[in-house]
Amino acid sequence: MSVCAVTDVNDFVKVTTETTCSQYVLVDALTYEDLQASTLTHLLEALDLYFAFDVETFGVINGTLMLAFLSAHFAGRVVKYLGKS
Repeated sequence: MSVCAVTDVNDFVKVTTETTCSQYVLVDALTYEDLQASTLTHLLEALDLYFAFDVETFGVINGTLMLAFLSAHFAGRVVKYLGKS
């Protein structure tokens, strides 16, 4: 069971009936142990989900950017050469 708590003007922690906790969440020992045990697993799953490296997508993006760079570089050289004539 978890409850919301806030500090009053005298810096005492008091339990509130808020539905959205604005300062502190107090949890019981069983919930705390569950959070500790599963935090690393959830963190690794989230990191894998957000930062998974897809080699095929990288190859397509890398090839496209290289082609665009070389095309623009060559076009710039041609424009520079034609501008001097």
